[in-house]
Amino acid sequence: MPEFKAKKNVIILCDSWYVKKDLAAIVDDYENLDLIGNARSDSVLYDLPPAPTGRKGRPPKHGRRLSIYEDFTLSAEKIGDYYTGCRRVLTNIFGSRQVLAYVTSTGKGGGTRRLLFSTIFPAQLQIFCAWQEKSPLNRTGSSWMQYIPLLLYSFRWNIEVSYYEQKTFWSLCGYMVRSRKGIEMMVNLVNISYCAMKILPYRERGFSQYKNVSVQEFRFALSEQIRRQVFYVNLM
Repeated sequence: MPEFKAKKNVIILCDSWYVKKDLAAIVDDYENLDLIGNARSDSVLYDLPPAPTGRKGRPPKHGRRLSIYEDFTLSAEKIGDYYTGCRRVLTNIFGSRQVLAYVTSTGKGGGTRRLLFSTIFPAQLQIFCAWQEKSPLNRTGSSWMQYIPLLLYSFRWNIEVSYYEQKTFWSLCGYMVRSRKGIEMMVNLVNISYCAMKILPYRERGFSQYKNVSVQEFRFALSEQIRRQVFYVNLM
């Protein structure tokens, strides 16, 4: 974060594994740091505290408990690929800090529902959206402004694809290191190996036909070549 102190907005995009109190506490330590993340669908949500009544006693810290199925009104049309509901809430993860909760659904009346939190509010991102070249951000009207943090979350998938392929198709996830230096070295090695495999069809004529094929098909072809070379060396 000291490297980003001159930046107006620094936003962490993460999945539900990271959306916990430990990370939320770090977000509170820096004025320009925010988080947009997927969360467990059973996370406890509360409505905002009711207005003061003037009665004696401690005012409530939060309102009633909310349900992602009953207390979020979904949009009339799809926002990106989902029908979406949005409202300010309080949650145990972020303590007394108000956050935006987004509930997305694959169907208007049913479908799987997902929950996302954003500590940054749309008004803080208007200038950011003005110069975006890619839709839907560059065509965001007043009715879509509340969904801007959710649209930003989609940037995460550009990174997620590579990690998904590394773990699922290339088996680059089975390592056991615990030190900080060991983790950094292993991450660098995994990414270099992954990039080498992605670049191979563009550098080696013998693999050029695999430029646009599925990961599974290229992995099979590559493993066949490796197996043949291993057998040849052993026979020699």
